[in-house]
Amino acid sequence: MIVCFVTVFVVTLILAVHQYFLVRARELDSRSHRLDIQVTALDTAISNNKQQLQFLRSSAERLLADRTVQLDPNPGASLQAVLQAQDERVWTLQVRDVNAPIRGIGTRQLAATPGLHRDEPTFLEDLRVAQLMSRLLAVQFELETGVERAVYVSRTGIVVAYPAVDDDETVRLLKNFGSSRLLQLVNRNSPDYDVTFDPIRGRKDPTGPRLLFGTPVTSTNLVRGIIFFVIPQRVVQDYLRTNTAADETHALIDPSGTPIATTGSTFPVNDENWLKTLPSQWNGLSAATLFQTRSGMLSAGQGFLLFRKLDTADLVLTSYVSAQTVFLSVVRLTSALFAGIWLLMAFLLWSTLFVVDRLLSMQLALNTRLRELSLVDPLTGLANRRRLKEEFDVLTRRRNVERHVALLMIDIDHFKRVNDVWGHAAGDEALKHLAHVTKIAVRPGDLTARLGGEEFCVLLPDTTGDDAARIAERVRKAIAGHACVLQEATVPRTAPGREISFTISIGVAEMVADNRPDLDALIALADLRLYAAKAAGRNRVVAGEFTQS
Repeated sequence: MIVCFVTVFVVTLILAVHQYFLVRARELDSRSHRLDIQVTALDTAISNNKQQLQFLRSSAERLLADRTVQLDPNPGASLQAVLQAQDERVWTLQVRDVNAPIRGIGTRQLAATPGLHRDEPTFLEDLRVAQLMSRLLAVQFELETGVERAVYVSRTGIVVAYPAVDDDETVRLLKNFGSSRLLQLVNRNSPDYDVTFDPIRGRKDPTGPRLLFGTPVTSTNLVRGIIFFVIPQRVVQDYLRTNTAADETHALIDPSGTPIATTGSTFPVNDENWLKTLPSQWNGLSAATLFQTRSGMLSAGQGFLLFRKLDTADLVLTSYVSAQTVFLSVVRLTSALFAGIWLLMAFLLWSTLFVVDRLLSMQLALNTRLRELSLVDPLTGLANRRRLKEEFDVLTRRRNVERHVALLMIDIDHFKRVNDVWGHAAGDEALKHLAHVTKIAVRPGDLTARLGGEEFCVLLPDTTGDDAARIAERVRKAIAGHACVLQEATVPRTAPGREISFTISIGVAEMVADNRPDLDALIALADLRLYAAKAAGRNRVVAGEFTQS
């Protein structure tokens, strides 16, 4: 039965381990699916911004290509007003209140700004584009969520921004535009370059870093300006933090490993490789590996790293989760029924082993007790012949060592008379009395045994014949001096009284002196001397030639 329970338990354990890995795989798939959803949401947001920028760009380039289209009913007056304001640091062209303001810098400010230049025909065309952007940017801003500002900047020093910017911000925008990374990106590409994404600008800005989406406005293969959206980095940061499980750590990183957004409550101000913040087991992982692989799951030490590359930007979204977190999630997801069955089997196995252990313990105790009983005389509690034989064998185990072992053979004188007068029950009490008195009279290390009927013997280790005779005499005197007092219930009405006085005869033999190396020979000699004591008148000790009475 134990084997069956152990087998079932082991099989159940194997199934439990198998289910654990299945549930763990499902748990990791679920986390991977949630990561895919976040990537899709980010791709959708980036794609929407790109589409809006593409629309604005195509609108501006169509306007530049068709010089017959006039958005201003009085373009000459507008141009004249702007030209008259060129001595000012920053000028403003009046537009409708619902449109984005058109602003620019004067001639001296333009000359002091690297990357900008102006001639009148180009300036006039850029002004037409600015009037179009003034209308469109206000509308696009209202349609886009998360956009902080929509801006059009031309190389002729014109700025259209919604919401509006002040004079200092206008000058700063144009200075940044002339030397911007965004302009460098579009200049390095062909004129048909689509939309560029500058992930982080102003990481240490007190108001927080920004994300830029920009697209060039070109005409005759020349970059005339740039349209870009400014998005606060906290928008992406908040999205990741609110849509990520608390036991995961997500980070949107660029090809250098620099984080664009994380699930942390704060955003790091340093351009550190986010992968270096992972446990030491991941020290050898590079961002290039993730970008080349594009998607997947890596495991190292006690954790898992899931990652997906965005389709719309050169970014990878990563998710780190510790192995302990996955284990706890699996435990929560494990079938309660299966866990209950496994625990029940464990309990049944434990119960079975407990019961079997108790049964074995009881059996061993019973065997020990039976062995003890097999060595004890049931009437007197003394050792029996078997126990006597075992003790003698122990004493004489080393045959090459001369060791004195003596034996007393004891028999009650006229025991038949005791049975006839007082009855057999009283005879049993007399035997018990003899056993009790003899054990007291001999030494603690001596073994008193009953061989049968009224015959008793005492095994005396390390005892010479003379010493044995003296001990035998002590026993004889003790028996003769102590009568057996019967219980009232065991005394027959015909008995002469409650006390039974009797004597014993003892034969003594010693193994070395009498040259009796085995027990049977020693008993036979002691028995012979016992009968000699009987023949000599009873109530006496016979040891060799020595007789006491």
